[in-house]
Amino acid sequence: MEYDDLGEDEDTSTTKVTVRVPLGTRLALTSGLERHQAWTRQLTAHHRAQLKGLTPPQKDTLRAEQRHALRVLRSHGRLLDKRDLLFAFGVRQELQARGWDRSWTGVDWEEIPMGLLPRAIGNSYPESLSLYLSAALVELVHAGCWTSSQESIRRLRQWHADCAAAVLPSRAEPQGGATAEYKRLAAGVTTTGEVYRAGIRRGLHAALHTPTPPPIKALAPR
Repeated sequence: MEYDDLGEDEDTSTTKVTVRVPLGTRLALTSGLERHQAWTRQLTAHHRAQLKGLTPPQKDTLRAEQRHALRVLRSHGRLLDKRDLLFAFGVRQELQARGWDRSWTGVDWEEIPMGLLPRAIGNSYPESLSLYLSAALVELVHAGCWTSSQESIRRLRQWHADCAAAVLPSRAEPQGGATAEYKRLAAGVTTTGEVYRAGIRRGLHAALHTPTPPPIKALAPR
């Protein structure tokens, strides 16, 4: 898992998260985006046609209404025509399903490791995707993973100290008989990659299977 903080202020900062994903994820992403982008192109043309013959103040009012309508569709997952929008929607859905979309009072942010180890053993994800998520959303993922996994992570750290195996933080996999013990302890950890992959699946499912908004002609004024 890789992170790059791209923002400058606390409220609008964006974090780039690179996630390993199963084969075929990129193709599914392309299909889902194309489906919704085709509808957006029709809607854009329809909106332009509505502006013809209006006065400047009327155009400003209608444009504001059009922008609001788009925001509503996107925020509810009805229109997922942008890559980052699709990812963010799916991750939010996953956080809600886990009960993690809340304020994490009492969390020691200084203690949370950015990579949130360990990585899964035996799982191979040949593709990678870069997600550009709000820093606040990334913090929710870290807080949820850390809170649900901190005892297991502490036990893994103790195991590492006792066995002198370079598992944490080098992330090298243990060998021989140590592997079984490591797997047992690691099973108690929810990694950020696991949460992001689940969020990506939710976003893709919504983009590929949720009905797009009504046909454009149904939106035309009578």
